[in-house]
This record gives sequence, C-alpha cells and structure tokens, in this order.
Amino acid sequence: MKCLNCDCEKFELKNIRFNPEIKGEQVEVVVPSFVCAKCLTPLMDGEQMNVLRKCAADKYRKQHNLLTSEEIVKYRALLGMSQAAFANYLKVGEASIKRWETYYVQDAVQDDHIRLKCDEAYAEHNALEVYWKSHSPDIYSGNRSFCLELFKQAVRYLIGVTKSPLFLNKALFYADFKHFQQHGMSITGARYVHLEYGPCPDQFQNIYQLFLSKRVLISGGHHILKSIEKPNLSVFSDTEREILEFVEQIAHKDGGKKLLKTSHEEQAFKKTEPFQLISYEFSKELKI
Repeated sequence: MKCLNCDCEKFELKNIRFNPEIKGEQVEVVVPSFVCAKCLTPLMDGEQMNVLRKCAADKYRKQHNLLTSEEIVKYRALLGMSQAAFANYLKVGEASIKRWETYYVQDAVQDDHIRLKCDEAYAEHNALEVYWKSHSPDIYSGNRSFCLELFKQAVRYLIGVTKSPLFLNKALFYADFKHFQQHGMSITGARYVHLEYGPCPDQFQNIYQLFLSKRVLISGGHHILKSIEKPNLSVFSDTEREILEFVEQIAHKDGGKKLLKTSHEEQAFKKTEPFQLISYEFSKELKI
C-alpha cells in the first residue's frame, strides 16, 4: 500500500474523525483508518471503508430516530429468522434486509413497517392510536379527543398517592368527570368503562403496559406502580391543575380508598351496564 499523497509506504492505524455526507447531510464519526506515517494522510482499505459507511449511516439514523443496522439485526435475531425468512416476513426483497443491516438507510415508512412487525409495544401503541383517532370527541370522552400526553402526566401526578392501578383509575375518573362537571370538558379525553372494580379508563391495561415498556412507569411489585420522572404540570391549564390537585388531596389522605368506595356509589357506575362506556352526563350527580 502506497500513500496517494507522498508515495510513502509506511502506515499506522489510528482512530480518525470523518465527516461523510449521508442523504445530503453531513455526519461526524470516528473510525479506524490507516494513516501515512510521513504526511498523515488517511488511507482506508475495503474493510475500513465498510465500517465508515456503516457508522455514518447509523449516525444519520440516530439523528433521525430511525432504527440502526444493529437494532434491525437484533429484531431479526429475536424472531430467530434468517435474512431470507425476515425478508419474507416483512414482504420485502432479501437485498433490502442485507442493505439495512449494513449501510443502506431505510426511509421513515420502511422504518415504521419494521417496528410494527417486530416491536410488540410499538405495534400496541399504533393500535391504540388508531383506536383513539377513530373516535371523535363526544359525551363519552368528555367532549374532547383523547390526549396521551395529558393522560401520561395525570398518571405521573396521581400515581404518587394512589400507588396502584386500582386506586389510580378512580382518581383519573374523578379528575376527568369533575372537570367536565365544572367546565364542560374532560382533562384527558379518556373514556371510562364500568368494570368490576369500578370506573376505569378504556384500554387502561394496554396503556399502562405501554408506559411500562417505555419506562414512563416502573413496577414496584404487588401491583404497585411508580413514575420514573416528576409530572410536567405545565401541560395543564389552571382549571385542570386545580381539579387534579383537588383529587390528589383526597387520595393523599388514604391512598385513594375513599375514591374507590365512592365510585361504586356513583350514578355513573350504577346506571351503566357492565363493560359499557360511562357517559360524562353523569358528572352532574358526582358525590365528590
């Protein structure tokens, strides 16, 4: 091997910073390369060039929230599939799999497709989004569309005093219904269902499982849930915060036992058939 700049034949292996261009955008990576001992000009062999391409592609992917080559390989390994079987599963050509696992960057649509077919939590979240978007605001959602971010922050705020889904669900119910009672709109847009243990947010088990998979919540054992971060109360209006604080103060006294007991006495619960949605019209008769 001879230096293209000075014809020197002596090289050293060093980690060098490069700024290659991926899809019209420069990325910065540090990778191994031979360097001329005389003029310090880098010169790569074929293997090093492949490493550079892959590292640059993965850096671009990370910056654009796309799966890296390694993450795609891990999905395939998790499913126990060869590249050919994985391609058939995704309904793409085998060449696409080979490229995605090296230095060919998938587009956003392809990335979404891979996640939907390989990531259970991602697929569940997508299914929930379809479910929420297919329901327009009405009397069963408190006259607003469901907002996962508001629901998440309400959960973070109330789980500190309620500890478990059993009591948390009743706190959420009272927060949404109380705000509807006073202001004609729920806080989160959640729909509530008549279940054996009282009013519960529709799809709450799937939502909490999503929060656990995303580490919004962690399990403390014995049905106890804990929030990883403090709630971001800035997402709520003043009236919404007032209602949340009102419910939190009640739950703080006994962990939510009063809310649980009273929820079974509400007309909203008594006059709604099991497994049916509860109308926010019943908010005018709240006992709390």
